[in-house]
Amino acid sequence: MKTHALLALILASGCASAPPPQSSVAAPAPGTASRAPYDSPPVASDTVTIDLDLDAARRILALLSAATFNPDEARALESLPAVKAAIRDSKRPPGAFEHDLAAAFDDKTRVTGFDFRKIREDRAHWAQLLAMISGREAQLTKLTSDRARALLPADRPVSVTLAISLTFGLPGRADHIAVPDADGAGWSVVVDLSRALSDAQSSLPAEQIQHLSRLMAAEAYQRAWAEYRVGNPAWQRRDATLGQLEPLLRRVAEAGPVAIYSVDENFFPLAVWLKQPMKDNLDELNRVADRLASAEGDLDARMSVAAEIQKPEFTARVAGPAGAFLADGIIQVLGLDAYRAALAGGPRAFFSTYGRASERKGSGLVPLGKAIHVQLAATPQPPKP
Repeated sequence: MKTHALLALILASGCASAPPPQSSVAAPAPGTASRAPYDSPPVASDTVTIDLDLDAARRILALLSAATFNPDEARALESLPAVKAAIRDSKRPPGAFEHDLAAAFDDKTRVTGFDFRKIREDRAHWAQLLAMISGREAQLTKLTSDRARALLPADRPVSVTLAISLTFGLPGRADHIAVPDADGAGWSVVVDLSRALSDAQSSLPAEQIQHLSRLMAAEAYQRAWAEYRVGNPAWQRRDATLGQLEPLLRRVAEAGPVAIYSVDENFFPLAVWLKQPMKDNLDELNRVADRLASAEGDLDARMSVAAEIQKPEFTARVAGPAGAFLADGIIQVLGLDAYRAALAGGPRAFFSTYGRASERKGSGLVPLGKAIHVQLAATPQPPKP
């Protein structure tokens, strides 16, 4: 998976290491209570189990820590599930993985896709980090589970298990990839430890644990949130009262609760630290809603916009970030109970609840556009939580 678009908004706004200077509100310092919604105590009796596998990371690091390259050990690594997934995802020819492992021992050999050279150079650091993760594995998996359960509605508990493997040298720019299960019912996750912690290598061990757990919690929450929606009638049936906007509002309401996990703890409330990105993104959401509403009598135009909404690129660029801004707006103004109730109520409840939050005096939230507002007002609002 690529870096989430909401994180890209942070980077583009110049907020990667500190909140925007124009705000007078102080960001929480490391070690203080987190303002992130996903650090709230879970309220439901959900079960989110994290199966963490460090074998690939340990064995790759052991090979890279040797004095000379061992081709037999390199070939043996290719039998590990995490390595198999990385090779398959790379779409590189056979032998590329072994070739790039060997390149880590020879500066003159060109890397083709798996860059292990930097890992070998920093092997002492990674050995220390792996030892730290191993020693705190129970703490890491519990923190990940707690964060994944924190933002689930309390009305229908779910039970999910997510396998996560740590490795080094994923191809491309991804810090992790999702690997479908053989039966297609779910997926496991392979995390490139060096990429996942590239911005936190100088942090204290406890902060690195926090950083890694957030990435893992995002994947675990995505699976639990999908499982929750399967059992909730408000999410299983198409809401005809949303008219032409139904596929757009559904996509945003599905993606936003997951996207909120892509934001570092120091950037909440989003309406304070990411005010301009929030405005830009919700303006784009409102423009898409206007396009859908205006295409009501034009089948070709309506189908074109509908097809655009279903693309993964749209979810990453618009639906996910917009949904995260809406989600955090609800939480900051109306509270977590109202947010969980909005999730339980389906897409209409999610947008209607944000609409109420944005109308609160002093909320600082971007209002919903006319097309969305009119559609929500066309039928009775759901009861207030």
